[in-house]
Amino acid sequence: MNGGRIGALTVRIVRTFRHDRRTLGLIVIVPLVVMALIGYLVGDSGKEPLQLGVVAPAITPGGEAAPILAFQDRLGHQPGVEVVDVTSEADGRSRVADGSLDGLVLAVPVGVGPTASLGRITVVAPGIDVQVETPIAFAAATAAAEVRGLGVPRGDLPGITVDRVSLPTNTRPSTISYAAPAMITVFGFLFTFMITSVSFLRERSSGTLERLLASPIRAREILAGYMLGFVPFASIQALIVLGYATLILHAQVAGPVWLVFAVLILLVLGVVNLGIALSFEARNELQVIQFIPLVLLPQVFLCGLFWPIRTLWPPLQWISKLLPMTYAVRALREVMLGGGGLVAVAPELAALAVFALAMIAIGTVVLRRLRV
Repeated sequence: MNGGRIGALTVRIVRTFRHDRRTLGLIVIVPLVVMALIGYLVGDSGKEPLQLGVVAPAITPGGEAAPILAFQDRLGHQPGVEVVDVTSEADGRSRVADGSLDGLVLAVPVGVGPTASLGRITVVAPGIDVQVETPIAFAAATAAAEVRGLGVPRGDLPGITVDRVSLPTNTRPSTISYAAPAMITVFGFLFTFMITSVSFLRERSSGTLERLLASPIRAREILAGYMLGFVPFASIQALIVLGYATLILHAQVAGPVWLVFAVLILLVLGVVNLGIALSFEARNELQVIQFIPLVLLPQVFLCGLFWPIRTLWPPLQWISKLLPMTYAVRALREVMLGGGGLVAVAPELAALAVFALAMIAIGTVVLRRLRV
């Protein structure tokens, strides 16, 4: 081995990076953004509490309400939750169903008079988001254990019944069924972005795009042609992911399958145009690859896959509302787990449509700028 030749090659690589300020910027910015998000999300501080409804017990001369009041007091001291009074069980269930409450905790006494003790506890949760259900059930079990003078529960939570109001049945879905909506969304987004951005960059590098821009064809016609060329292949990838999750992994699909695919098509349509728009800012395939964690990972962290969106720092909640993956995951959970129909996911479909139209508009503007 010749050290001089190796050193010359090393120097050339270093000089290439040193003169490419955009690549250097991405090398610094991407890990800082990703690690800052991970540091905040994994940490215990700065989170908003989950809102839990409780029904104040009726005060009786015998004192049966005492254990219920003690339980609700201990529940309010659990980390990550905030107790909210509701007027009745029906009111609490209605608010859980419409999303204004994260959960409802109901408790009944056992026995009468001074000997009354804490009895059955029911946690009412939406059921389509395990990241909400699990901490609520654990907080209720811990508060009950403290009232009864027992140790902190580990593993299974005895004495806790979970009522999932948003599911067609009260049966807890499998782990893969809970994960499938987010998994399908993430992989659909990732594969679509990669194939679109890299392929479009090659069109630029080969000079094909420049020749098209020099021709009489309009910018929106160029974008429409590329979009219609990429969308079928991206849709096939999304269909493969969906088919594998449902047919091989047996993920639950309680609602219409066509609606699941419609959500994916809208997502794919927007991501294709996002890939085209961002590929204009990339000079080489390395920069395209660097865009992937910058575009994908914040959405994975903020879409509700690992942490409930309601518990995030308010500015991050607002950012999550601007991300298409948030609406895709929410829509797929509603359809696949909750059995929702078109009306149930209409707001999410509208948000994905707005995202797709915005990306088309941005792509058209960029193409016109290049032509000028």
